Amino acid sequence: MKKERSAFQRKIDQICRVVFLTEEGKPKSTLLIYSFSLGLLFLALIMISYWVLVDPLEKAFASSPVLVRNIFEYIVPAVVGCIPCVALSFAFKVRMNMVPAAFAWVFFIAVIAMVTMIFMVDPSDWATEYKLFLTVAGIPMLLSSFVGIVASQIVYHKRMKAREAQITKYSSRR
Repeated sequence: MKKERSAFQRKIDQICRVVFLTEEGKPKSTLLIYSFSLGLLFLALIMISYWVLVDPLEKAFASSPVLVRNIFEYIVPAVVGCIPCVALSFAFKVRMNMVPAAFAWVFFIAVIAMVTMIFMVDPSDWATEYKLFLTVAGIPMLLSSFVGIVASQIVYHKRMKAREAQITKYSSRR
């Protein structure tokens, strides 16, 4: 007997069909689907880096001013979390734009989460709760996606230039 899907599950299925599939049920773009999946993996890696590094950074900069401590607690885990993600771009020989697209998805997910939280936070204590969300999740996700987009774009453009140079080297007639 097949279990009935909830209204939320049916709504998610409908959104996924519109975004990812054509009317015939075929994928619209493999880049879209693969980069979305890769973006979810990147989001998990970034969250793990924050989870692992925030406490040691808090202890290391305990005597520093709050602003300095916050800057290091945001930037260091963002960079450390993005390093394996950007390094993964070397695994893609043909689809070199997969990693920048995945980081674009991370940015898009962060923006959606921030907008959604505006409506989910209790209006009586909106400033405190939304600031807490921004501190814990919003700013780290946005900063990590920005660092990842910039780093992956640099790697992408360097690889494209090297590829073009290699193509011109072998295709030129002497």
